[in-house]
Amino acid sequence: MKRVCMFLMVLLCVVGFGWGLPVNADDRKQLSIIHLPSDPISFQPGPGSDLASRYCLMCHSAEYVYMQPPHPREQWVEIVGKMKTSFGCPISNEDMAPLADYLVSQNSLQPSPSAPHVQADGEKETPGRSATQASDPQQGESLYKRHCLTCHGPGGKGDGPIGPVLVPPAANLTLIGKQSDKSILDTLRKGRPGTAMPAWEHDLNPQELNQLLSFLRTLTP
Repeated sequence: MKRVCMFLMVLLCVVGFGWGLPVNADDRKQLSIIHLPSDPISFQPGPGSDLASRYCLMCHSAEYVYMQPPHPREQWVEIVGKMKTSFGCPISNEDMAPLADYLVSQNSLQPSPSAPHVQADGEKETPGRSATQASDPQQGESLYKRHCLTCHGPGGKGDGPIGPVLVPPAANLTLIGKQSDKSILDTLRKGRPGTAMPAWEHDLNPQELNQLLSFLRTLTP
């Protein structure tokens, strides 16, 4: 019995020592650090602000909430539900209603500004001038970092912080080179059913959609 106890003590010491070993240098090389753009806006104090900071900032900025057009409470409840079911947010059922109430209280009261028209279904393009030629890719890059980088990654390869764990995984945007402007704009406006890709037609105005399209074109070889 004494020998068994001595053996267990030695085993515990070995295991404990192993847990305290530093990380191997080769293992460190496999770690990836992603620097997300800083957010100059934070959630305003109020009931539920802690929930917004805890759950919403996991994927996007506070600015994203404040730039939204007016939504009724029912739509915010739907958005919070999608955070959980589509994006895997670890929010509890008890926290969903208070978070929706807070988002309603913080929702922008101003609609998105008007902007040039985006080509609609069946509308003819102006010869020699596509949507990408009429837009600024630098402005589109800013929109991409704000809305798309978390899923699609800095280079658009679908390797953002949450992109690989989505079901299905985030799309590789470097492979859309053969798609027409109209096809890409349709996806941006309407989203892709059955995926985590949301519809942006209520969040981005037509000019912003064209700017985002213009930047996406720079990601393709």
